[in-house]
Amino acid sequence: MGLGPRAARPSPRRWLSAGAGRWLALTALASALACTTSSGGGSQQPGTGQDGGVRGSPTPAMIAAGSGHTCVARQSGAVACWGANGAGQLGDGTKVDRSEPVTVQGLDDAEWLGLGRSHSCALRKSGAVVCWGDNSRGQLGSGSEHSSARPVAVRGLTDASALASGDDHSCALRATGAVVCWGNNADGQLGNLTRKTWIEPAPIRGLEDAVSIVAGARHTCALRQNGGAICWGANDKGQLGDGTTKGHERPSAVADLTGLVGLAGAGSRTCGFTNQAVYCWGEIEGKSSPRPQKVAEAGSGDAIAELELGPEHACARHTSGVARCWGQNRDGRLGDGSYNSRAYARAVDIGPVTDLALGERHSCALRSDGKVACWGDDASGALGQGEPDGDTPPERSGVQRVLNLDDAVALAAGDGFSCAARKTGEVSCWGRNDKGQLGDASGEPSRPFPGPIAGVDDGVGLSVWLEQACAVRKTGAVVCWGVNDKGQLGRPAGAPLVRPSPIPKLDDATAVSLGAEHGCALRRSGEVYCWGSDAEGQLGDGAGSRGGRVASLSDAVALSSGRAHTCALRRSGSIVCWGANNQGQIGNGAGAAQLKTPVQFPANVSGVSNASEVAVGPEHGCARLSSGNAVCWGRNDAAQLGSGTASSVWTNRVPVRDLSGASALAVGPAHACAASGSRVSCWGANGSGQGGFAGASAPTPRPGVQGLDVASLALGLDHSCARLRSGEVACWGANAHGQLGDGGRMISAKALEVRGL
Repeated sequence: MGLGPRAARPSPRRWLSAGAGRWLALTALASALACTTSSGGGSQQPGTGQDGGVRGSPTPAMIAAGSGHTCVARQSGAVACWGANGAGQLGDGTKVDRSEPVTVQGLDDAEWLGLGRSHSCALRKSGAVVCWGDNSRGQLGSGSEHSSARPVAVRGLTDASALASGDDHSCALRATGAVVCWGNNADGQLGNLTRKTWIEPAPIRGLEDAVSIVAGARHTCALRQNGGAICWGANDKGQLGDGTTKGHERPSAVADLTGLVGLAGAGSRTCGFTNQAVYCWGEIEGKSSPRPQKVAEAGSGDAIAELELGPEHACARHTSGVARCWGQNRDGRLGDGSYNSRAYARAVDIGPVTDLALGERHSCALRSDGKVACWGDDASGALGQGEPDGDTPPERSGVQRVLNLDDAVALAAGDGFSCAARKTGEVSCWGRNDKGQLGDASGEPSRPFPGPIAGVDDGVGLSVWLEQACAVRKTGAVVCWGVNDKGQLGRPAGAPLVRPSPIPKLDDATAVSLGAEHGCALRRSGEVYCWGSDAEGQLGDGAGSRGGRVASLSDAVALSSGRAHTCALRRSGSIVCWGANNQGQIGNGAGAAQLKTPVQFPANVSGVSNASEVAVGPEHGCARLSSGNAVCWGRNDAAQLGSGTASSVWTNRVPVRDLSGASALAVGPAHACAASGSRVSCWGANGSGQGGFAGASAPTPRPGVQGLDVASLALGLDHSCARLRSGEVACWGANAHGQLGDGGRMISAKALEVRGL
């Protein structure tokens, strides 16, 4: 991709990005450049000598990304875009998100693109510039305050040679070396000595020798012919590099830097580079750095021809055509097939590429064969995959990372919703909310991303049944919300509780466990206290309906409850259960005649003496043993015992077949899962993909989800979640209510070819 015969001053802007000016955490940047950069990096334009297309061909020649949308300029000059379109930033005349490319209307001679947060701009062959999308801050430069879903001309600009867009402003480099800017100017990011929004280009006085420009969120910088840099706008983190943190609308030189060949800007940060080193200033690892710091030096190897930055990740294109990415990877934006964040660059399995573009949570590449592939977060259709075929929901395509959750310390899942206790003490829930399951009193029927429950900032433990939840507070108190028709939340039976309500006279709990119509708490003493319905002896005190302390139990270390029974893991490694036994869920070897009689006092699960974990479903239970094996008992109509046997009921424990080395275990209503190393194996029902494997069900553990560093598991009715040791949460299965917490979309850790290009 070249600038055409008119460009007398080729800009090195895309070696370190100039479009939206994205950013990578400096530690990852330093590590990656030290491993991959050569002394010749930065001089080659993206696609130069590699496109192989001829003008007039429909083959894409350049790709650029905004926060959640992407556009390609074709060799013919036409432009196609896809992704977020709430402000008309795709240019197709609508404000409807598009999951497949649509053609920008009335544009057939584009040769450069600059995409901002919710607006887009294109440089035409004539040197004119057109923009489309949001114009609330004048970022279209049309002389009007009206937004437009179709391209409108930037007023009075006929000799542009490059573009750069920040959050709500844009700038153009003129053929003369001058710079003009328009849009939001609240922080002086237009550099015209005012703080007034400009709806048409305004010149920057005294700047006539710029060779490239970049834009951060609220600041702008230019590279000068002498190799120095000059910046203006917001400076609260030192992003102007002048040694201060005071913002200004007058361009000032970056201190102590000469001989630069390129710049990058994003958020509150800026970088400049020479052929040998990278220097950065602004927000660095959460701290302000108002003077440039050397963060990397060039090394040997395949030279970098292009480097594109996202807010928390980066991808480099090498002269060989190989693309390598590194940084944050919670949603697969690195494209290496995993969800593991990386400090060092790792190749994307995509083949030779000629251009790269990074959005906020997605990445795209133009391949040497003219195809475009994207990976990461598909929010608003950013990956260009089109609508799902038939009835297959997009969430079935892979594991989803829960949005904005990286500090979970406990996790629980129910019927269409999930909750996590965070390191801060906040409890966040997501998914179904028709019966107050999210505890936020919002009245919204569902929410596809985490939000805090009301009034809890010290949560340390959780339990969820199908339609209700409880949290243990640091003080030992327990609060509950959701369905309470039988008093299962410790309050008088009645309507659902839409806000957390405390269980009276309970102030020393260390854990809580909910059943369908009852609940139990583990106390610091090792005793267990239960409440709610006792219709089937599930309170364990033999009192019929009174509730209170479970009889003859003072050394419990963990609890798990089913529909109408509860099991406790004792300090010795044995397990006791009480309540309904109609499906053998007590595991005490009862005969057929005894199954009709509830067990009102704790009874031993036969043959289990070395358990490390207990997990209970509605009418069955499982135990993870200290050996890493597992056993199960009770109802088996959906093969939820994992034994490979056909019997519908087992009153004695049976071993889970082909399972060893298990480090975590969880049981759902009709399926179960265990983590062994980085692999999760599940058995039982899989009609909604909750087992993570192919097929409707499995009678024995079947590997499915892999590559997760699992700390614990939580299984709902038709979805499953894993809490990772990093504090992140990953979920899979059904997502009709947003229970995967991903905003209701798919993600992909592997490159997917954009449809319709």
